[in-house]
Amino acid sequence: MEKITIHMRPINWTEGDVYGIELRLSGCNPTVRIDWGDGSVKTYYGNTILERHIYPKDESLSFIITATVVSGSIDYVDPTGGDCNYEVIDFSKAPSIREIEAQRCQTVILDNPNLEKLELTINLADSYDLSRCPNLRFLIFQCACVCHFLDLSGCHKLESFSSQSYMGPTLRKIAIANDAPLKYFEMTGHKLHPSCREAIHRIVEMNGGEIVGEFENDEDDEE
Repeated sequence: MEKITIHMRPINWTEGDVYGIELRLSGCNPTVRIDWGDGSVKTYYGNTILERHIYPKDESLSFIITATVVSGSIDYVDPTGGDCNYEVIDFSKAPSIREIEAQRCQTVILDNPNLEKLELTINLADSYDLSRCPNLRFLIFQCACVCHFLDLSGCHKLESFSSQSYMGPTLRKIAIANDAPLKYFEMTGHKLHPSCREAIHRIVEMNGGEIVGEFENDEDDEE
């Protein structure tokens, strides 16, 4: 059975001590069982599941939430909670997922061959590897940390990439497959190495695409 495991830690509960998860399922009689990590386990039915759970208003606690598919498969997942950080989210045990939205993440485990769309905000990572998602087509990758290297070398179907830096120039290198059909590349606030920038220009131009945004000044680059 497919499952998603989420290690959730409250920040300050200023928006209320409520955490939620949105799932879209397909298949026959789609059913998911959610263990909310505080002793509460419930089963939910239907193609679209948007559930909220109230936790003790104690910011010293952390919880491990497990969503296990009893019937059907997961197409889309969005862990939601404005007052939560996600220390670990493991999507690798749900290979059917086609779309993920995940914010405020420290560690995200992805090994999803069917993943096509990903919107991800990383809070803590020096590098990040998405090369094990061969069908990824649309990527929004946000950095709330110093992340220097992003590996997209195995994403041979990547069509669109967008990234903004929240903490000054961070990304220095992005590895993109030469045969990727990349047609849209948007980047703001990063300081890519000149050789990396040249490779991206070549790939996008080869596909008749466009590059949007402003890179940080790199006149002092000598590497």
